[in-house]
Amino acid sequence: MQSMTSRLGGVAAVSFLSAMLGVAAGSNLQLGDGTEPVLRIWDFEDGTGNAPLLVSKTASSEDHYNSAFYTVLPEGEHADTGALGASARLEGSGRVVGATLYAENEGEGGIVWGSNSIAVTYNNRPAVGMEVNGFNMSDEFAIVRGIDVVNGGSAPTEFGVGVMTSNEQPGGKPRYGIVLAGPEFGYAEHAPASRAGIVVDRIDSGEAIRIAAGDFISLDGARGDIRIRYNPDAEQIEFYNGERLAYSIPM
Repeated sequence: MQSMTSRLGGVAAVSFLSAMLGVAAGSNLQLGDGTEPVLRIWDFEDGTGNAPLLVSKTASSEDHYNSAFYTVLPEGEHADTGALGASARLEGSGRVVGATLYAENEGEGGIVWGSNSIAVTYNNRPAVGMEVNGFNMSDEFAIVRGIDVVNGGSAPTEFGVGVMTSNEQPGGKPRYGIVLAGPEFGYAEHAPASRAGIVVDRIDSGEAIRIAAGDFISLDGARGDIRIRYNPDAEQIEFYNGERLAYSIPM
């Protein structure tokens, strides 16, 4: 199992090669201004090979627009559609990636994103920034994961998953930071997991979970009446039933 999971994690590190290297005898279509796509991870050589489709463009402060794919579903129409799709199928052996997005930073300043997915609603209808699905149609257990976050490199990184509120649009702060959504939220008829909601494996420091002093942990679901917290002013652990302090432990 460890060997298999290590191989799965390795896909995140090398998938750009299988996804971006072309095998055609020559480019069928090339768009843009002919900018040579070179990256440090390719040793500054053109690593696209003979890709069937190559879109390249050098950005500047005056001309920095993205290559765009656009689809509109007009008023009165009903359909399931998308602006861009990519598919892959494995029938032999090896590793196959449906799509890879990659960015590298070696500039004078600023930040890069390998991917930036945005969904906005203007009419109170649902919007989802990103949905990731993993299905097992094998009729028996298989290693299928919705999301793998694999950090690495030559020095420590900051965190694997971050949930933040926009500085420019703080009015959209989420009501809940992370939700294992089930019947309570109306999104599914079934529980979100079968064995455990959250599993924390061994942590280097030994600190598995950390919360802010003074904040509560609710023990009775959505009611939120039975709660526990550490009160830093009184230096005690407190047990509440509603607003009533039922018990405390001095520390």
